[in-house]
Parts: sequence; C-alpha cells; structure tokens
Amino acid sequence: MLSSAVVHAPLTILLGDMPGLVRLAVSKVLRSDKDVRIVASTSGAEDLLAQTRTLRPDLVIVGEQAAAVLEKLAACHRGPVLLYSTQERRTSLLRESTKWGVYDLFGPMPALSHPDHAFVRRELLRKVHRSRRVLTTYVGRTANKPEAGAEVLAIRRTNVAPPRGLIVLGGSTGGAAAVEQIVRQLQPGLRHAIVVAVHLPASFTPLLVERLRKASALPVIAGMAGTRLEPGKIVVVPGGCHWMIKGSLPQQLWLAPATEKAPALDEPSIDLLLSSAARAAGRHTLGVVLTGLGKDGTVGAQVVRQLGGIIVAQDEQSSAVFGMPKSVIRAGHASVVLSLPEVPRFINAQTQLMRPWPLVSRSNSVSRSYTR
Repeated sequence: MLSSAVVHAPLTILLGDMPGLVRLAVSKVLRSDKDVRIVASTSGAEDLLAQTRTLRPDLVIVGEQAAAVLEKLAACHRGPVLLYSTQERRTSLLRESTKWGVYDLFGPMPALSHPDHAFVRRELLRKVHRSRRVLTTYVGRTANKPEAGAEVLAIRRTNVAPPRGLIVLGGSTGGAAAVEQIVRQLQPGLRHAIVVAVHLPASFTPLLVERLRKASALPVIAGMAGTRLEPGKIVVVPGGCHWMIKGSLPQQLWLAPATEKAPALDEPSIDLLLSSAARAAGRHTLGVVLTGLGKDGTVGAQVVRQLGGIIVAQDEQSSAVFGMPKSVIRAGHASVVLSLPEVPRFINAQTQLMRPWPLVSRSNSVSRSYTR
C-alpha cells in the first residue's frame, strides 16, 4: 500500500524522443504544474532505457517513433507510459501497446492563440495526473504481467475525456416534447455534456430515451448511478427519484443519487440537478428551465447564476404550462428568456467555439436576445 508521502510527492516524469516542437510544448505545460517534475529529457532509445533504469521515474512520456523500444522499456520500467501520437487510428495503437504499459495517448498541442489550446493543455495534464492511478497497479506488485495489464485496461476503459461544459435541460408538463425539439437541433460534435430531467415516473424513462434517440443525431442513454458525463452525449436521468452531478471540471463528471433534500416534491428535482451542475462546472454551466407546473428549477437557477453560469427560461407563448419558467423569471434568475425554437440556436451559438460563456448580463434584468 502506498504511503501518503508517496501519494502526495511530485510526479516524476522522463521525456523520451518526440518532435522538437512537441517536446518543447509538453515541457512548458508540465513545468507550469507544481505537482509534476521532469527529471530528464532523453535522446535516442539507448539513452531512454539507461535513464529509465537510473532515475526510475513515475511516468515515461515518449513519441510514437519509440514504439519499437516499448517492449525493452517495459522490462526496466514497470510504471505507466504516455504515448505521443499523430496517427488517426489511435484506438488500435493503444490496444496494441497496452501490453507494454501504455495507458493513454495524446496528440499535437495547438498554438497558444488557438481557441482549443487551453482545453488541450488541461487534457494533457489530466492524462499525466491520471497516471498516478496506473502507477499504483505496479508499486509493490510481484511480476504478474497479465494481471497488471488487465488493471491498465480497466483504467483505460474509464479514461474518457471530460466535457468542456454542462447543459441541463429540465421541465415538467410538456417538457418531453420541448426537450425533443431542442435536441433535434443540437449541433453534431458538441463538446458539452447534456443532462435531461423531466418530471415523469420511472417507468416512462425508457420511452423518453427512445423518443430522444429518434430525434437527435447525438447519442442518448438512460442514466444510472456512476454514469459518466461525456462530451456530446445526452444522459436522461431516471424518473421517480432525485439525482445529482458529482465531480468537478476539468476532471470527470458523473451521475449519482441525490444525498440532499430536494426543495420541492417533484421527481427528479431540477433544483438539485442545476445546483450540483453549477458546483461541478461553475461558469461552464448552461441550465434551461422549460415548460412545467410549479417552481422546481428556481432554487437551482439561483445557484447557477451565483456561480457564473447561464440560465435560459422558456417564454410564456411557447410553454404548455408557464409555471416553472415564470417562477425563475420573477425571481430574477433568468439570464435570457427565449421561445422554444430559439433555445437550441442559443445553445449552439454559446458552445460553438467552446470559449467561456460570455455575453449575457449577470444582472437580474432579463434579456430577450442573444449574441451569436
């Protein structure tokens, strides 16, 4: 078992051969993180093996041109390996190299001026820190390679990139039809996770999932405890009980049964989902309160706004029942009030470039327009 001193010590990293500019970019990212330390930067296969034997780093990062020496590297380094690759078929490359300790891949780093630079930087650091979990499968273990390989594969199966933000669609009476119209027009390639909650009995959840699958080009699944929230995937929370979102961006997010008391009796609670979403994603939260009876969503909308997120309220004309959005608007928590056809266009516009959600006033005044 690892001692706390080992767990909290800086992660030692050995850099192997990579293209010059790639190695420079990776070094800059790593040196900006106080919890990691580059112990050496090697040149050539023999230097890589020699430095690995001498320095015994926690993590080795190598380029794809070093794939020929991975087997030799595995003989002297029983820890994880992170592989740089420009190849299109990265899944097959990872599957082939897992037996040599490769637990994940990363690709080119975009220029500092590129809109995706910050996201790719966070992803690289996330994968580097994820190696700690892989490292624990090797420390103190006897030479049981099949077992170690199985554990690396199990970790890899859960190593899904976190979303860039979180969209919560919540409604009640008329909510199913409203959500269907929204997801029908969401853009492919969306890098945000979408969580849907409609006040329905649990027995109706499969019907709603099937309905949304037919309407949307995005994948739709029924949520359950532990369901990971992934970019571009729609998760429908089951009816008949309350749910919350756990985790914190830029790390992973997942669905869990609620441990807090809901402000209202409606199930699933929109308030709990929005509040937990705001705590998990902060200003990268976009909540949509749709048609429905009652006031569910008002408390959650307040938390979203307080933590820098955006709340969309459906307008009266397009609502089957104006209770829920009306309550949010009257409480002053709506960032913008839109007709139902405008909602998906607003979501697409806000998430298109994946920049911090901007442009909507954070005062209590209500706007009826949005900026593309």
